[in-house]
Amino acid sequence: MEVIFNKVNFALENSGYPRLHVKTKYELLGEGAWHKAYLVKLSEDHALVIRFPKKQAYGRTVPFDRQELLSEYAGNGFYYQQANMVRPGICPEEYDFHVDSALTYTIESYMGKSIDLSMTDSYLGRNYGIQLGEFYRKMDDVKLNLGGFGPIKWKDGKLEGRNKEHPLKLMAEERRKFYSGWERLKDATLSFDPSSIEKKLSWCLENRSAFSISLTNQDASPENLIIRDGNVHLIDSRPVLYSGVASAGGFVNNYKTLFPTYFQAPRYMRHQFHIYKNTLHALAAGFEEGYTDGSADRKKH
Repeated sequence: MEVIFNKVNFALENSGYPRLHVKTKYELLGEGAWHKAYLVKLSEDHALVIRFPKKQAYGRTVPFDRQELLSEYAGNGFYYQQANMVRPGICPEEYDFHVDSALTYTIESYMGKSIDLSMTDSYLGRNYGIQLGEFYRKMDDVKLNLGGFGPIKWKDGKLEGRNKEHPLKLMAEERRKFYSGWERLKDATLSFDPSSIEKKLSWCLENRSAFSISLTNQDASPENLIIRDGNVHLIDSRPVLYSGVASAGGFVNNYKTLFPTYFQAPRYMRHQFHIYKNTLHALAAGFEEGYTDGSADRKKH
């Protein structure tokens, strides 16, 4: 307990906040696969979340990697900044981080509790989905000064996309990987119609086109959605420079298929997403409505 208290106070002081003088002002907020999060109450109306990376994840030791941590935390902060310019307050407005082998942390505004799917019906789910879809669409229009595309990395004091090749070259490589993966999957002893899936896969891959690069979030899972006063907020983003349309499609696919189907995966097991399938489907439908905004062309892609 004393060790955590000291770590919390170091993070606060190092990021320009006052120290805590009593241990009752902080508590364990939650624990994900990669971080432990602590809620810190500086005053009645000012609370922060401090996250410390775990030394083990999924049963394996996590080595300290300064470059990866800088890329992850700086990229997340950049996404928060850009997102709040598009829709003020949708992400934490206070954010800082520190990367060191002795102590690494992130610190940000406390936005509230994650969405409670048990208290969210299909009507509310659709409304939240529309909000998110509209936000994603507006983020696609943001003009960036970052070079490259793909996952964001920290290099020489600035952020950029990891990939420097032309997007068409990347798409050709991805197409080969998808086909290679399909060749292995279709021979598996699973119950599905391979001919139908192969036709759809071929149509999708052959009709892909070069994309415009956007700053988009690949991890708007339910655990990262905060509902406050009827509005959706986002935390713990996984930003990437990629096709906004592709990420929007990923969101819809995740909520319609992945979350309710892979509910026994280690990351999602405790959420029991399959119980809330109707709400997740409503979120996906609302997102598609908000993102496409009546555009048949956008919906097609």
